[in-house]
Amino acid sequence: MFFADRYMIVIMFVNFMIDLGVSGLSLNNLLSRSVGFDYFLYIAPGANLITATVAAFQSGRDVWRERIIQDTQHYLLTLPVDKSTFAASRLFSGMLRAVVTVLPGTVVIALLYGLSFPFFLVSLLVMFVYSGAVAGLSVAAASMANSLELFATVRSTVQVYLSFFSTQFYPSSILPPAVAAVSAFNPMTWAVQSFRALQAGSVNLGLLAPLAGLSGALMVVGFMLYRRTMNY
Repeated sequence: MFFADRYMIVIMFVNFMIDLGVSGLSLNNLLSRSVGFDYFLYIAPGANLITATVAAFQSGRDVWRERIIQDTQHYLLTLPVDKSTFAASRLFSGMLRAVVTVLPGTVVIALLYGLSFPFFLVSLLVMFVYSGAVAGLSVAAASMANSLELFATVRSTVQVYLSFFSTQFYPSSILPPAVAAVSAFNPMTWAVQSFRALQAGSVNLGLLAPLAGLSGALMVVGFMLYRRTMNY
């Protein structure tokens, strides 16, 4: 299904480069002197993670279309695998699709950060784990929504939460206490900070562990809700 759309990677990469080039450079010119560091490099990973968010959310979109529009879920469940395996595979395939989609952008970030090949592989791992969180959220939304309007509303709300209630644009030290508390439960926070740690030449397990925990929990939620729709 992914490679049937031959232009997906190109379109996503173009969107990433526009976001990185226009927004990143503009904000860097406005803020670098006042914040005292290269703000462009600070927010660069966020542009790639936003692209991963869009790509991973396609998992839920596919599930929703199968349930509501195409009515093909009955057929898919006749495949020679049990329902739990099928549900888990949808989440896993969504994670893989997101990593493949953002691969060109990840290469760009790795070049900007001067990452060695082993650290580049770690950056792909960060993208993979983060995509699991978004895939879990999207599949959960698709499993509960029975209308396009509701699914689109949930998708927009999740994207706003991931982007603006995280440390994508600003450090946690300047966040209001309530927002800082919310950002601690945001997978984007831990993913973008894990990327920034790679620039310093280290793999921070203290950042990867919360990301893995949040992603695992959200994948379980998505799995359970999707599995519950298979009531036949």
